[in-house]
Amino acid sequence: MNKTEAFLKWQKNTQEIFDFSVLVHYAVPALRQQISLVEKGVVKQLCRPDYYRSHKENYYSSPNLLINIKRRTSGYKSHVSDYLLLSLFSYFEAFVIDIIKEFLDFHGGISEFQSFAIKKSIEQLSNHKEIRKYRNNLKPTIAKNQPDRKHATRELKKTEFRFPSDHFASYGIFMLGKKVEDLKARDIPEVLINVLLIELAPEDVKKFHNIRDIRNSIAHG
Repeated sequence: MNKTEAFLKWQKNTQEIFDFSVLVHYAVPALRQQISLVEKGVVKQLCRPDYYRSHKENYYSSPNLLINIKRRTSGYKSHVSDYLLLSLFSYFEAFVIDIIKEFLDFHGGISEFQSFAIKKSIEQLSNHKEIRKYRNNLKPTIAKNQPDRKHATRELKKTEFRFPSDHFASYGIFMLGKKVEDLKARDIPEVLINVLLIELAPEDVKKFHNIRDIRNSIAHG
């Protein structure tokens, strides 16, 4: 999974947001220090920002600007933490969707993958003597001597015989295609466990939903 395009994209986005957090945590203390130097008259003005520039005279040393900037730096750690969680959770949501889509695309897309599953389900295996023999033993009969159906089932499992449960695969692929287009965050653990076959402990699932609740509380204020 760590070689997929979805994973590499997720890894890049995740690293970039952490890098930005590091930058902010260096920049804000440096800005506060520069404000202090301006107030003490050690330097004439703040550095001109890349954006939000002004052409007003003495703007970057004006008391109003210094007060407003100091106000905005207050509580920045909490704000950065909130933005980190919102971004990282969104990136993870996108990763789960992207990895499923990449998996489906690898098999030619939903239609082709589903067609393949259907084709496998309707293949005629009646020419295989052993399969025909044990399959017939599963059929209901009024004969006095009933066939050993448990033995027949065990033997069929060793072959390419497809049991009724195998025929659900095409429908599962179809439903997966529909679900991934509107995947909700609450459904992610279920998809990871039942689709990608990733082992998640109940504690992991609970922790995920706790983080999701925090994300929701931040996003909704």
